[in-house]
Amino acid sequence: MKITDVRVFPVEINGSMVKAYATVTFDDSFVVRDMRVIEGKNGIFLSMPARRKRNGDYQDVCFPISAKLRDLMENEVLEKFDDLLASA
Repeated sequence: MKITDVRVFPVEINGSMVKAYATVTFDDSFVVRDMRVIEGKNGIFLSMPARRKRNGDYQDVCFPISAKLRDLMENEVLEKFDDLLASA
C-alpha cells in the first residue's frame, strides 16, 4: 500500500492541542480524512479519526494495524506539517 497524497490543514485554536487536520490518500483509491496532528506531552503525533462512544470514551474509526504503516503515515503527515510551518 502506497501513500499517494497527503494534505495537511493547519489550524489555530486557542488552548487546543490540535495543530492541524490531515487527509491521506492510499493508492489513488482510498482516502482517510479527519486525522489530527496533536501536540501532546511528549511531542507532536498523528491521531486517527475517532468517534465518541456512549460512555464518553473515544474509539478510532479506522487505524493501521501494523506499526510499519502507522509510522509511514505519521512520518508523511508530520513531514508535510513541518514543511507548511517552515514556509509560513
